[in-house]
Amino acid sequence: MNPLLSQVKIRILVLAGVCLLFAVALGWRFYHVQITRHAELLQKAKKGYTARRTEIKQRGKIYDADGYLLVGNLPKVYVSCSPYSVVIEPFAHMEKSLRPGVRERVPALRKRRRHMVSLLLARHFGGSAQEHYAALEPIVPCKDIHGKPLLDKEGKVTTRRNQHYVVIKAADPSAVKDFKADMKKADLHLGGFAFSNIFARHYPKGRMLANVIGYANTGKDVNAELGGLELTIGKQLRAEPGQAVYQHARGGSTLAYGDSKVLAEGYDGDDVYLTIKEPVQSILEEELDAAFAEHSVDAVYAVIVDPRTGNILAMSQRPNFDPDDTKTLDNSNMSNKIAVNAYEPGSVMKPFAVAKALDSGIITPETIVDCGSSPKWSYGGHSLHDPRGYGEMTPGGVLKKSSNIGTGKIALMMGDELVYNMLKTFKFGTRTRLPFASESPGILPRYPFPDKVTVTRAPIGYTVQVTALQLARGYCALANGGMMPALRLLDRRRKSSTGEFIEYPYEKMENIFTNPSTASAIVEMLVSVTAPDGTGKRAAIEGYEVAGKTGTAQKLVFDPVAKKRRYGNKYCASFCGFVPARNPALVMVISFDGVTGAVHGGGGVAAPVFKKTLSRVLRLLNVPPDFPEKLEKNAKRQFQN
Repeated sequence: MNPLLSQVKIRILVLAGVCLLFAVALGWRFYHVQITRHAELLQKAKKGYTARRTEIKQRGKIYDADGYLLVGNLPKVYVSCSPYSVVIEPFAHMEKSLRPGVRERVPALRKRRRHMVSLLLARHFGGSAQEHYAALEPIVPCKDIHGKPLLDKEGKVTTRRNQHYVVIKAADPSAVKDFKADMKKADLHLGGFAFSNIFARHYPKGRMLANVIGYANTGKDVNAELGGLELTIGKQLRAEPGQAVYQHARGGSTLAYGDSKVLAEGYDGDDVYLTIKEPVQSILEEELDAAFAEHSVDAVYAVIVDPRTGNILAMSQRPNFDPDDTKTLDNSNMSNKIAVNAYEPGSVMKPFAVAKALDSGIITPETIVDCGSSPKWSYGGHSLHDPRGYGEMTPGGVLKKSSNIGTGKIALMMGDELVYNMLKTFKFGTRTRLPFASESPGILPRYPFPDKVTVTRAPIGYTVQVTALQLARGYCALANGGMMPALRLLDRRRKSSTGEFIEYPYEKMENIFTNPSTASAIVEMLVSVTAPDGTGKRAAIEGYEVAGKTGTAQKLVFDPVAKKRRYGNKYCASFCGFVPARNPALVMVISFDGVTGAVHGGGGVAAPVFKKTLSRVLRLLNVPPDFPEKLEKNAKRQFQN
């Protein structure tokens, strides 16, 4: 055989063997990749073109009884960025350049970019450019839980990449659009920025009903509910975002043939409708503003109720806050004082004692109560005082003149058990169960009474602490012929899933009078209180019969010298009443907490605000007057003038 042919043949066989081995190795590799690791590699590939989408949903809105929006949502944008990506990464490729002078330019370019981005952030999202510039520091020191820098073994401060800076939690979409346009115009790409669409809570009425509604901070990964209805009915209001996965093309568009699926449908929160009437609420807000500005007082709060249904038409307080401006939030104005503040109310409690004595047959409207010729009466080692000695009066006269001595003597006729029973009958010491997280039940004196004087003090509004809501409920019973309604604030709810309305139920009224004549007798007495010679004359409304009662109570304050609480020179001044007296449409309770000055009584401070407020509300609701001829004469007189 030719030696040359033999060498060629050997080479061919070796090459063929190598090719065969390569083919076997390649085949094994294909088998390993396509068969053995198919599932693993497919999942890795899917991660590159599969994304998760969150569909934002709206928190439930809050409306008044007539469908006027009180709380809603606004589309906003959550803007954040990675300072390291914004400042460092755009020039990372230049640091690898071998061209002379390129790498040396990088620090100046980064500083210039950081400065320009800071200016645009300040222009479109607020804050100062200096603040944004500082926040865009790309490399920051590592710190421990106490905020101290961490050091390495050589004593140098350790650092990390700054990957997260929240620019603004709720930016207007228009501001974001303008920011993006200006970034593009300045040739600053948006790498490192993230823009997330959200719904932010919006309170279009500002301070109106703020303490009733409360506040919710909703946004990206946030659902903080602070006080009021936002907290107590948060379960109905909360939304659940939808979740879906989808496959997309390189440009981000969804693939029509991709493997997409919905992980969670999500849902909007339910809308809730209150019993509040916004026009009535607006009147109350305006009058409380004027009263709070006029008097030296710690707080003033009021509630207006329809006694026939227990529906709360308006309730408010001063001071309060603006839920759209978190700077106005603090501990002094966040609580709902109408439900939380339990206080000694003074003489507004007297009608309950007189009504119970009438209903139990202890007294009649004609019973003579000897209030004495002296303004001072001693009993059980303590004394009660009146402005002067009123002598003999009927129970109606006792209420009309607000005699402490007369009420104390009626209470002695009743005895300890009946006085305590009176407090329980009118549900003092019992919450109204309105949707407020921290509603106070009030405080009743311990029974059996620990001393001789408690029986004379509880009926005049001392040794007992009540809330304005409890007083409103009690006066609803007096106005309603002894039928006590359960107070209502939530009227109906619209389910987001079906759109159907669900009514919050009315509770059955309780009849707290056993004597049919009690209701008319107590109304007659309370009407006399607003007569020209009554303590509540400044609550009288022209054309209407007004029934009500004034109340003035000294406040317990802490004496730092004696290191104990004692009665000081601050007062709780109140007026509770209803109108029209014989066919009541409105009950109002207004309390001034911590009022000082020469004029500090319920008749001089609270009664005029009752009159101003309900005069306007009666006209608004077109409630027929008791004496239309008086209104006509007054209208003619005003027209002639």
